[in-house]
Amino acid sequence: MRMDADLCLSDDPSDKPPCRGCSSNLVEPYIKCAECGPSPFLLCLQCFTRGFEFKKHESNHKYEIMTSDFPVLEPSWTAQEEMALLEAVMDCGFGNWQDVAYQMRTKNKEECEAHYMKNFINNPLFSSTLLNLRQIEEARTADTAIPFKRHQSHFSEIKLST
Repeated sequence: MRMDADLCLSDDPSDKPPCRGCSSNLVEPYIKCAECGPSPFLLCLQCFTRGFEFKKHESNHKYEIMTSDFPVLEPSWTAQEEMALLEAVMDCGFGNWQDVAYQMRTKNKEECEAHYMKNFINNPLFSSTLLNLRQIEEARTADTAIPFKRHQSHFSEIKLST
């Protein structure tokens, strides 16, 4: 099944948390205060470099740089691209590599298909999980139905009169 590429795009800025300084949608990299909490205190780079402070948050607090610009499974694929690939396959459908690549924007259809097949389908780490899923499916559809057996109950002793 082929979907129109425009239908499978999912770049909703509202999915990203807002900056606590200017309320703009955060894009990576951004800053997370390591001392404020329990809810995360997040700042865009502009507000961070201006030394934004608010209530208990001070500009001298320890901080973390939030980014997913690092490799996970292969050196040429970042964590952000791994997540984008999985989301694109869910949005556009397995096998719809042209639209997956269009949504990804950083990889072509051959790269998307090869990476997905290598790391998520043909990966030995997942083979036992896939085997279990196949066994469950086979058991569910196999001719192993349990025959219905009528049990004696107190209802059978009740005589209905008409």
